[in-house]
Amino acid sequence: MMPYQEAIEYLYGLQRFGIKLGLQNMVRLMEALGRPHQQFASILIAGTNGKGSTAALLASILKAAGYKVGLYTSPHLLDFHERVLIDGLPLPQDEIARLIEEVRSAIQHAFPAVGRQPSAVSRRPSQDLTPYPQNLLSPSPTFFEASTALAFLAFARKQVDYAVVEVGLGGRFDATNVLVPNVSVITNISLEHQEYLGNTLGEIAFEKAGIIKEGGKVVTAAEAFEALVVIEQIARERNALLFKVQERFRCQAKRLDLEGQVFDLLGGEREYRDLVIRLLGRHQIMNAATAVAAVLLLPDARISEEAIVQGLREARWPGRLQIVEREPLVILDGAHNPAGASTLAAFIQGCLPSRRIVLVFGVLKDKDWEGMLSRLGPLASMVILTKPESDRAADPRDLTSVDRYCPKLEIQLDVKEALALAKETADPGDVILVAGSLFTVASALKALGIQEVFRRGGP
Repeated sequence: MMPYQEAIEYLYGLQRFGIKLGLQNMVRLMEALGRPHQQFASILIAGTNGKGSTAALLASILKAAGYKVGLYTSPHLLDFHERVLIDGLPLPQDEIARLIEEVRSAIQHAFPAVGRQPSAVSRRPSQDLTPYPQNLLSPSPTFFEASTALAFLAFARKQVDYAVVEVGLGGRFDATNVLVPNVSVITNISLEHQEYLGNTLGEIAFEKAGIIKEGGKVVTAAEAFEALVVIEQIARERNALLFKVQERFRCQAKRLDLEGQVFDLLGGEREYRDLVIRLLGRHQIMNAATAVAAVLLLPDARISEEAIVQGLREARWPGRLQIVEREPLVILDGAHNPAGASTLAAFIQGCLPSRRIVLVFGVLKDKDWEGMLSRLGPLASMVILTKPESDRAADPRDLTSVDRYCPKLEIQLDVKEALALAKETADPGDVILVAGSLFTVASALKALGIQEVFRRGGP
């Protein structure tokens, strides 16, 4: 068996094949592996923000109900094996290595031309359901396709009752969409990845609504009319039952603080009062409502009110408004687009209105960093621009034009040094906020000496 690190290096070597939106390679790989994606029930989640949190909440409810649950999300924070959880815990590294070996063997069998053709990065498809022409396909499954195949193989081998699966990019042509889920979920929708998904909310909604199946069930928390009308149209065309969370549920926040939040979920046949979630930020209440709606739509599932209460209370999702130190308060959040930054700003204004904020900000160069800093910069007394560990990271020296949003701007290329500067600057009652990218959050976790984010007992 390959050592874990060697197996991971093989997997990352598939990144040379770029990003490919299309299902042909994935279907072929699933056939080579014995169709593992057909051996478990599933919930598939698309959306711009909130996918991972909603997935974590859903998986926690199903686990509390007594089901064996797989959870597949991306990206990871500290180690690849975080992407594939069984009942809330990562697979051991040796099991990941064995699964990668199986996926590699399947690729070698099903794609004998791998290594003899140049790599390719696919362009965004037109607004129809026609698969990509063969000349747009990469000659091998990509990194994400192979990772997704690994997860499905793991879920089949572990005989999970349900797999909760987060879409990687878009939905219609994402590798995860080989699933025929019991319920499809679309969280919210905002502008992101326009080079692949389109330049309007309607075009992006079209791509994400591609996970809606004929005769299926779909839950959406989308708010924008332009997006919602597209989701409604596709659900209607595919004879799918559509549950609109905003219309069917009324969420009443009762307490929000740094320990979590208490809320009532009202509407429909059931009402849930005094629900508790440990995830911070008012937006997580809507993610929780979306998760509840999805489990209630599952056919044949036995989900009691007690399971919902327990599952919501026990759900954890590291790197999203995660408090890692108290004096000063250090909060890590993976907000990586303007919508996420607005949500983070609302949390600061709602829960930390009188606290001095020191913002440590690192971002990928293809993100709307100015849109993010225009929302977060004015709330901070000091902004420290830094560079996360990623080939795609923006050089903070190229971001200094945002000084108009920030009263005081500093640059520290290393995240560890940026955190050290923030701590030198902050008083015990201040807040150090790390944001801009999950890569920045990951670098901060390493700098703080945190080596695991999923462990028995929670993060």
